[in-house]
Amino acid sequence: MKKRIYLTLSDGSIWPGNGDIEAPMEGEVVFTTASCGYPQTLTDPSYNGQIIVFAFPPIGIYGVDKENLEGRRVWARAALMTCLDETEEGRFESLSCWMADNGRPLVSDIDTRQLILKIRECGSMMGRIDVEPHLPEIKELPHTLVAEVSCSEREICGEGELTVALMDYGVKENIVRGMVRRGCRVIRFPHNTAAAEVLASGADGILLSNGPGDPAVLDFEAGEIAKMLGAKPILGVCLGNQLLARACGAKTKKLPFGHRGANQPVVECATGRGLLTSQNHQYAVDGDTLAGTDLEVAYSHLGDGTVEGLRHRRFDALSVQFHPEASPGPEDASYIFDNFVIRMQAAKGR
Repeated sequence: MKKRIYLTLSDGSIWPGNGDIEAPMEGEVVFTTASCGYPQTLTDPSYNGQIIVFAFPPIGIYGVDKENLEGRRVWARAALMTCLDETEEGRFESLSCWMADNGRPLVSDIDTRQLILKIRECGSMMGRIDVEPHLPEIKELPHTLVAEVSCSEREICGEGELTVALMDYGVKENIVRGMVRRGCRVIRFPHNTAAAEVLASGADGILLSNGPGDPAVLDFEAGEIAKMLGAKPILGVCLGNQLLARACGAKTKKLPFGHRGANQPVVECATGRGLLTSQNHQYAVDGDTLAGTDLEVAYSHLGDGTVEGLRHRRFDALSVQFHPEASPGPEDASYIFDNFVIRMQAAKGR
């Protein structure tokens, strides 16, 4: 049965709603503008540590299709929405039952419009969901977010003539599925695997995955990427883009409220081609720190000029801040995975 629940932000503001909760939940309060794909959003490991506010008014319309999730559990700390539509159809479980099974609060009847406007004005901030409407102190997110979502041992998916070494910083399952569909054998490595072990696997290319949290705390991971530069073609996605930048000596920065949604406009710098992309990131590469790194901007955000992709001038390494696999979102950028396969084939032919 629904009861009164409160979101308290770190600035002391209180936002009442309705739902059910087993225990208080804390996280960074962020919003997404995607109108569909809420099960994929909630299971995306990149949302580990975050409380998601859905901007689209009704959520839960089509239940939960468990066969197409992006993670093996709900990683978001909680979900907030204007209204919850409990439609349940056939094999699709209701959103509220599914969230309850995962022990995650689902809060509806909250004024998400004003809450999102506040985040846009003040920036993302920490929050707590509880049955009590006050909390004087809310802890910051831990530095272990990537370790929590990464696989703990090597895993292999698919078969094919090409082998991809996937560095799992919190990879979305549709990235794995996408590479398997393209005829690749995918070896999934834990986030803290040494470069020597990755290169000894016989992989034809290295894919740096998405993941949660601040890339500045992942010095080991960035250091191992630096050791792999030039050995094999590299493709970085989201956090992988930021780690490639840091591996080459650039820095990253935290955006005020980040980019989350399925309609983020991006331009490919070399061609002027415009793309609608799926995005989920709070941090971005600081373009002012690229001098002397051998990196150039390959993609740029048409809204705020944020660096949305990088290309290495000397080595075969490309990265994007957005998600070519979408899920949810448009598939404008799926050609980036196709090109990665072509790059691996060319390198293997040499």
